[in-house]
Amino acid sequence: MKPLFEAAGLTDIGRARSNNEDSFFCDGDKGIFIVADGMGGHNSGEVASSLAVSLVKDFLTQKCSGDECRVSSADLEAAVKAANSLVYEKGHSMSKDAGMGTTLVCACGDGKTLTMAHVGDSRGYLLRQGVLSCLTEDHSVVQEQVRRGLIREEEAATSELQNLLTRAVGSNPDVEVDISTHPLSYGDTILLASDGLTKMVADFRIQEILSRQEGVKNIAANLILEANQAGGIDNITVVVARLERGEKKAPLRASWSKMKSIFRGENAKTSS
Repeated sequence: MKPLFEAAGLTDIGRARSNNEDSFFCDGDKGIFIVADGMGGHNSGEVASSLAVSLVKDFLTQKCSGDECRVSSADLEAAVKAANSLVYEKGHSMSKDAGMGTTLVCACGDGKTLTMAHVGDSRGYLLRQGVLSCLTEDHSVVQEQVRRGLIREEEAATSELQNLLTRAVGSNPDVEVDISTHPLSYGDTILLASDGLTKMVADFRIQEILSRQEGVKNIAANLILEANQAGGIDNITVVVARLERGEKKAPLRASWSKMKSIFRGENAKTSS
């Protein structure tokens, strides 16, 4: 049986950084996708994003067994909050990791519904019939300024404050997690990305690349190429997933068993 999603993830150091602090995970069979962008001195950002992705991955995959993978909004929120506690405790247990944290965006799809959770400014998008929608809102100083009408979207893109977050995983003992649920249709494409993509590539251009009739691996590679050609000032991470089929159908043997039962019942009526 084909996977629920055709999925691929890629990460790239970019053209300006000396190390990659992004992490990701994707599983098209289970419909689990995660991207994190770490921050902190030395290698702490890399540690924070890796810890967060690993914990959320393990938490969610344990909820999936056999052919069924049902992850609720509460499960997703609990996973992110658990990651927050782990990163926060790690950051306060060793001086070299003090102040580390990470953005986190994760999505779970069962073929009919997509549930998304995020903290920070890594984003989640949905492409449907060639139209791109951003499903997340950045937790950043400039986005808060835009929301309050203090600056325009155009000004936000060039603001010196655009890297300042108002919320991150591991910055505080507890974290508020944004959760949203969205219907899915056959052919929908999901994109999770760190800001190394979204700060370098405009949404209209992301839409054009996602709309190409090619495999998701090529699409992911082309998104990273586009960000690097625009300057690649940060690490770039993308996860692209295209819904290949709907919710899993009941096994054929169950349907055949039901048919035989009906047939036996008809025979009994005929003979009586």
